[in-house]
Amino acid sequence: MENEKTTETGAVSRRLALGGAGVGVAGVTLTACGSNDSDAGKSAEGGLTEAKKPSAPTDIAAAADVPVGSALKATSGDLSVMVTQPSEGKFKAFSSVCTHQGCQLNVQNKNLACPCHASQFSIEDGSVKGGPAPEPLPEYAVEVKNGRIIVS
Repeated sequence: MENEKTTETGAVSRRLALGGAGVGVAGVTLTACGSNDSDAGKSAEGGLTEAKKPSAPTDIAAAADVPVGSALKATSGDLSVMVTQPSEGKFKAFSSVCTHQGCQLNVQNKNLACPCHASQFSIEDGSVKGGPAPEPLPEYAVEVKNGRIIVS
């Protein structure tokens, strides 16, 4: 092997290709964590990350779909919320946008969790339970009508 970077046919070696791919992925990951004014309000996928308040009462989910002691991420149009049921029959709705850097939250182990930087929020009041998030989640008014969750 006179040249470790290419094979006998002149193709790039697997070691070089994989090593280069790792550097590329690391570069993308680091830039996703950074922030600049031109990217404000956008997620790594390019979607909006600003908390949107419902412009009108919005039917978001069936009450039966929200587990007691946990949450459900629900979307209607461009509105995405975390609907919680901290105790039987008590429903709450919070923004699905992390207050740290605007990533979309998920439900994880009965908590509202940010997959980007590990912030955790309470299903009871949206308060910060851990991680770098500086503020609690915005809360929206909830009404249950005919077994449906209406958020406003």
